[in-house]
Amino acid sequence: MNKIILYGLCAVMLTMSACTKPGKGGKAILSVHVFDGVCTNDGSNHTVVPLAMVYIKYGGTAVDHVVASYDDAQQADYGGKTVFEGLKRGEYYLYGVSVDGTKTGGAFFEIKNRIGEREVVICTGEYD
Repeated sequence: MNKIILYGLCAVMLTMSACTKPGKGGKAILSVHVFDGVCTNDGSNHTVVPLAMVYIKYGGTAVDHVVASYDDAQQADYGGKTVFEGLKRGEYYLYGVSVDGTKTGGAFFEIKNRIGEREVVICTGEYD
């Protein structure tokens, strides 16, 4: 009888540890860049959005224009870049807003591996 309880407890513990939620507590890094206008992959230069606020929603998959609904936020530097560190695997939605609030954009990103840095681009006027 004790073995059955022990095996059941082990199964529950494994299930709980395998189902981690997105958020802080991991080793992944998201390096986020905010650009003005439509982003293209043709190698052309993009204009950065300096000092934009970048909001992140853990487990988010779509834009939400209510910034209070996001889990964390950071201000980008003058080059339009900020870094979110210590994230777990999972889905994230990033939302960028210019200092004057006139330029916004968002991007969905999924972290599939626990360790490493990933680049995410937010283009104003786009909500991927």
